[in-house]
Order: sequence, then C-alpha cells, then structure tokens
Amino acid sequence: MNEEKDLFVLSEGFRQIYEDSDIRYQAEAMFEKNGNLKEVEEFCKKHALAKRAKALLAKSRINKRFSLRTFETFNTYNEITKQAKAAALDYAENIESHIKTGKNLIIAGSNCVGTGKTHLACAVAQKVMTLGFPAQFINVCSLISEIKTKEKFDVSKFCNIELLIIDDLGKENGTEWVCETIYSIINRRYEQMLPTVITTEKTIETMTEHYGDKGKAILSRMSEDFRFIELKGEDYRKRRE
Repeated sequence: MNEEKDLFVLSEGFRQIYEDSDIRYQAEAMFEKNGNLKEVEEFCKKHALAKRAKALLAKSRINKRFSLRTFETFNTYNEITKQAKAAALDYAENIESHIKTGKNLIIAGSNCVGTGKTHLACAVAQKVMTLGFPAQFINVCSLISEIKTKEKFDVSKFCNIELLIIDDLGKENGTEWVCETIYSIINRRYEQMLPTVITTEKTIETMTEHYGDKGKAILSRMSEDFRFIELKGEDYRKRRE
C-alpha cells in the first residue's frame, strides 16, 4: 500500500492539483477509501483541466461584444438556424470525445455574410470552457497579425490547445507565407489528433482555392473526421437587431 501511495503522490495528476488544498484533500480521501490510483488520477486531471479552462476563459480572446454570443442568445428563425444551433451545441457538449478523436467542425456561410457563424463559434468556445476544457478563439486576421508582429513567435499555443477555433478563415490575404502558416497550424493539430473549429464565409471549394497549393492539404486535414454546418440566407445580424 505504501508503494501505491508513493505512486499516487508522485502521479502527474496529483502534482497538477497539489496547490489547490480542497481538491487535494478530496483526492487523498478518495485514494484512502478505494486505493484506485487510476480513478484518482482521472479525478485530479479533470480538475486541473477545469482550472486551466477557467483561467483561459477569464483571458480569452472573445471580446465584450462576442462574449454575449452564447447558445442561449442565438436566435433561430428557420429550419437552417435550428439545425445549425443543435449541431453546434451537440459538438460542444461532446467535446471530451472530440478531443480524444480529433473531430473537427466547419461552419460555412457559402458566400453569405452575417449568417451567425461567429456567434455559433463563440458559443461553442464558451460552452466548451464552462465544461472544463481549454479552448482558444481567434479571428484569422488577428492570428496572422500576431504572428507577424513578433520576430520569434511560438505557434505551439495554437497547435497544442485542446480546442482551437479560427474565425473567418479565408478572409485574410492568401500570400504564400500565410498559406504555409495556416497549413502548419492545422497540420500539427491533425498530427496530434486535436480538434479544430473553423468558420468561413466561403464555400468549401473557394476556401480551398484561396490557399493555393496548400488548399487541398488543409481541407484534407480538416475533413478526415469532421462535422459540417452550413449557414446561408439573410443577414442574421440585421434580423437580430
């Protein structure tokens, strides 16, 4: 038993929550009660993940206006918006499974603007974080600008986060460097089986063309295992107002 307790104290999960006295005491009590190291390790990791998600939510890139974009505030006015909301909510609620399998989500406007794509993407991000899983939301133009403005920028924060949401993919200037950068991020996430959510005003075909030689490779990575939501029709923002 002493050997097992040593393993418990040295476990990665226990070390992650050690400074949180309440969770530490719960973990210790759980181990003393059943001695199930695997169960306690999962308990610790779950709480460590939730703590990280809470911190990310507090400093997320979702600005004040977009922080109001939740599933509760998404208005459905026809069958398309009803189905889109249901599909996005289902994706968010099953994020734990998607993180394990790397299942992506594409929300496309099919050449229509203002259809509610960003609203749903923000809703997914916030729902996922309230469920205790880290996520990062960023507009593609902001992503490119941030990388360009720093001489040595480490893209790993975009590659390693449990869920990355890139808004308005294809709206940036498709230079060779930009195409290579977008591909690099999506490909590294693909290799690690981490899910990515993208929104785009474009159709799948025009989005692929936008990235030139890398377009087909980006689409291939995104569509190997993914869910597709198409939002088209009248301007959602005008209707909401």
